[in-house]
Amino acid sequence: DYVHRVGRTARAGRRGRAVSLVGEQDVDLVHEAEKISGRKLLKCSEVTEDMAIKALGPVAKASRLTKMKLMDIGFDELVKKHRERKRRDRRLRMKAEKRA
Repeated sequence: DYVHRVGRTARAGRRGRAVSLVGEQDVDLVHEAEKISGRKLLKCSEVTEDMAIKALGPVAKASRLTKMKLMDIGFDELVKKHRERKRRDRRLRMKAEKRA
């Protein structure tokens, strides 16, 4: 299991805060991340639901633009080739282990 740590939110000794927007369907994931990390995630009372909803527009736009750029460079095809290569390598490893 792996939980990705949020990047530093502060630089050069300044304080910072990372906030994750969690919907009802994400609660189980949050609990699993807490279990794996051994840390309880605190609810941020400084960010209201209205503030979060306002932030979703720019986030959705940035996500959409990023997906378009990735499509332009053929990222999906690169991912597909990578997955095929991993499958092929796994099969070859398994065959070699059976022979040994």
